[in-house]
Amino acid sequence: MGKLLKFVLWLVGALVLLVVIAAVVLPMVIDPNDYKDEIAAAVEEQTGRTLSIEGDIGLSVFPWLGLDIGPTQLSNATGFAEASMARMQAVQVRVKLLPLLRKQLEVDKVLLAGLQLNLAKDKQGRSNWDDLSAAPKDEPAAAAEEKPAAKPADKDAGSLIDTLTIGGVEVSDAQINWYDATTDSRYVVNELSLTTGTIVPGEAFELDMRMLMSASQPPVDTRVALRGEILLAADFGALSISGARLQIDASGDSLPGGELHATLSTDISLGIEEQTLLLPNLKLETLGMAITGSVTGNAISSEAPRFNGSFAIEPFSPRDLLQALGESAPETADANVLTRADANLALDATLLSFSVTTLTAHVDESSIGGTLKVNNFVAPAISFGLDLDQID
Repeated sequence: MGKLLKFVLWLVGALVLLVVIAAVVLPMVIDPNDYKDEIAAAVEEQTGRTLSIEGDIGLSVFPWLGLDIGPTQLSNATGFAEASMARMQAVQVRVKLLPLLRKQLEVDKVLLAGLQLNLAKDKQGRSNWDDLSAAPKDEPAAAAEEKPAAKPADKDAGSLIDTLTIGGVEVSDAQINWYDATTDSRYVVNELSLTTGTIVPGEAFELDMRMLMSASQPPVDTRVALRGEILLAADFGALSISGARLQIDASGDSLPGGELHATLSTDISLGIEEQTLLLPNLKLETLGMAITGSVTGNAISSEAPRFNGSFAIEPFSPRDLLQALGESAPETADANVLTRADANLALDATLLSFSVTTLTAHVDESSIGGTLKVNNFVAPAISFGLDLDQID
């Protein structure tokens, strides 16, 4: 037994020594920059695009197996103005080496800096990523369609990874440009940043995202901030966000009064396998109004999703709302009217229709009830029925 124990200890020590030697020697004898041309050639062969790795590629082995890549860009599709479709200044991805031997995947914080993504659609409706989503060049489209579906994984075969830990994600100074030539409209996302806490399936982590959005038709600048606590189920079958808070501050001549401020808070539950969505405890605050409610969605990933919701508009002043919208209140004999209103409603919606199934509202001393339905958003058919008990 003593000899066996000594042999095991010797073997473990030898393995550790080999790992340490590899960590020191590999970066000295292998320079990943020597393979830039081969990487670019492989990308061009598969996509027809040119990949330019302008910066150095850094390689680390122990204790982190990782890559650091400098300025890199991917050329655009033929016929589009921008020279590149995607460009980044730096990316860092590292995986801890020894835990892999225990089927544990430990990823360091993933860093992405200076991403610039140029998305576009030409006048014929062709996007600059259509060619990337097509079948590979060495596989005809017909062959791709005839390829048999992959067999489902054997649940008894075990998983390659028992646990997953990601030290977080940090995206800084990102920009997304979208141009649609069919409508001559342009949208830009600037100053995009995203940070998360440590990501472990089954455990909650913080999310903080901020961006500045600009639109050309109509000209509007919008600053957006989103925060919340995300929980990804251990089996990856569900995702929830607790205390989600979306802050929007927009400005532009087309907005009432030249600006709009809104805050939306809610919890979010997404059933990935069940294709369900639940937004309880919704609260929207804007233009001096507070709207609360909840929304449920089913078959959300299908071609025919359906959403149901109920909302309550808390008491507000119609006069103040009109003023916030840059409009004048109608002249009335009594200056005290149009000072209080509230409403409750239930709705049902699809991608093609929208209906308010029940509506109960009050304006001063008047009560209103009824329904509203809109069929076919492309060529709307609108029907409604309203009951008003009294009006002065």
